[in-house]
Amino acid sequence: MNFYTLDYIIKHQSTNMIIRSALIILLLAVVIITGFRFMKYRMKTRLRDISIGIAVFIFILLGIQVENYTRNHKDFSQSHVLVKFIESVATDAKVATDDILVNSTTLKDGIIVRYNEEDYMVHLNNDNNSYTLQRTHVIDHNVYINGER
Repeated sequence: MNFYTLDYIIKHQSTNMIIRSALIILLLAVVIITGFRFMKYRMKTRLRDISIGIAVFIFILLGIQVENYTRNHKDFSQSHVLVKFIESVATDAKVATDDILVNSTTLKDGIIVRYNEEDYMVHLNNDNNSYTLQRTHVIDHNVYINGER
């Protein structure tokens, strides 16, 4: 079972989005460069074809990026709430935030929190403003912290 620390959650909130955005910017730069080269050498249609192909690829990536953005935006706000949740659990249990592990990177009902070598299932109210922890037991006792095996 994978568990995540507070540091991991804070640092890896939007890594995929940054990588995709960098790729789109790089491809956009290639389209601009090949477009300028096509304007300079109008007889070479090869550059025009390459530019059109890359532009179509960029539009496909932008569509995927917009779809992922809406999903990631929700996950990002949930992970931000998860950080506050971990801090709250640490305060209530009187342990350091570094000692608390969760099995999800987003706050949702039913996640498992581990501290003091004990596991607790989280039950959230409807507006995620309060929670109850119920002692639970996991079947797979092989714990991988931050998803590292």
